[in-house]
Amino acid sequence: MTKNQIHEWHERIEDGRKQYIRAHWNSREWIFRLAHPDGEEWMPMQPTVETWLTLRDLLFRKYQRKKLPIKHLKTVDAKLEELGIKMEEP
Repeated sequence: MTKNQIHEWHERIEDGRKQYIRAHWNSREWIFRLAHPDGEEWMPMQPTVETWLTLRDLLFRKYQRKKLPIKHLKTVDAKLEELGIKMEEP
């Protein structure tokens, strides 16, 4: 598995269209980008607590299927702890 990890998911916005979110691990930090349905470019975004929780859920499901090392999950858990949210150990 490569050290650069890219994970994507989509969310529905108010009018029912999908916007895509991409989280990229570059061996030091998570970088988030957003593709809004109106634009064609990936734009940088500031992740909210909900974004971090969604990423954590996505990574945990990949970890359970043995498609992701636990260290990536722990980096998100550490960030959530900084934000005041305590997660259970897998």
